Amino acid sequence: MFYSDNFGGNLNFVSRHELFGQRNILTIGLSPQVEDEHTQNYENLFGHPGATTARGEGISVNVPFYLEDQFYVTPQLSILAGAQAIFAERHFIDDFVSDAEGNQSNRQAFWGFTPKLGMIYEISPKTQAFVNFSRSWQPPSLDNLVDFTEGPNSSVVYTPLQPQHAWTIEIGTRGEYSRIEWELSLYHSWLRNELLELNDRFGNDIGTTNVQRSIHQGIEASVEVELLREVLIPKHRDRSGDRLSFDQSYTLNDFHFDRDPVYGDNRIAGIPIHVYEAQLLYEMPCGFYAGPNLQCNFSRYPVDQANTLFADSYTLLGFRAGFGQSNGFSVFIDCRNLTDQRYAASIDVIADARTEPNPEIFHPGDGRSFYAGVSWSW
Repeated sequence: MFYSDNFGGNLNFVSRHELFGQRNILTIGLSPQVEDEHTQNYENLFGHPGATTARGEGISVNVPFYLEDQFYVTPQLSILAGAQAIFAERHFIDDFVSDAEGNQSNRQAFWGFTPKLGMIYEISPKTQAFVNFSRSWQPPSLDNLVDFTEGPNSSVVYTPLQPQHAWTIEIGTRGEYSRIEWELSLYHSWLRNELLELNDRFGNDIGTTNVQRSIHQGIEASVEVELLREVLIPKHRDRSGDRLSFDQSYTLNDFHFDRDPVYGDNRIAGIPIHVYEAQLLYEMPCGFYAGPNLQCNFSRYPVDQANTLFADSYTLLGFRAGFGQSNGFSVFIDCRNLTDQRYAASIDVIADARTEPNPEIFHPGDGRSFYAGVSWSW
């Protein structure tokens, strides 16, 4: 059981004054955030809470300061340069219910710096090509640092960790031409100290730890095509006609270890590799819309870091329809998984399935289901 209080703010300054006679956009900002979380574990008495076994308070502080400048070398070509300095603190206070592991109170402070450099070329007012090279930095969360162990003698354990960081290069394009809108990006990240839950060489679960080297690379793509205009309803001076559109999105996630002493170049578990979504939608100017959709996970993917157990691929067919306007009455119906496929909607990643017989880590997705709703806006 846990509850938390969250506080934050955002200060942002944007200047559009020219620099050396050229267009320039300067952004400066500060976004402090604080979370105070109270956590309590109970003894499990056949699904009912028993005596308290561990209790603690965690305080997380994140204070990023960022600076970015976009300078237009020409009306079409701009250079982006920026940096972010971050202070983070993780403070855990052990209420010391049990002394099985001793007092686990701890405090860690982290400092991070993330520069970036990029270029944007505006091929037309609605079309861009871009390239970015940047560094990312992520401190461990309290969920990474604090482990409330299970069992009759459960207790709390604090494991000091280091922030994960990476260098990433990204290239892509976004734009609109005639009846087509698209976004496409390809990226490759070299990670160090990635935060993952692992086993040791002997198969013992050691919880979240820093992986020395790993690789994240992939593709993110989407395209919307207006197939037909004025199918049944012609365009008038004061309103558009009806339309039939086809939307698609595809994601490739190729995440793997890089010469890890235990897992070699295995895939990182719990991340679908090929994800595809599509929707064919008919829309009328009065606000009515209807059409089928697909959600596909094209290939199986590992659920343990040792890559010995996998979640299967699946394809889900759906249909949605409704009537809505910006002001007034709206109604919708959403039909999902019409073929009643059995699939895992999500999983709990484990280190090595061979060390956990019959692991209960698969969360089943909903079978054939129907949702409907009504709203009124003004």
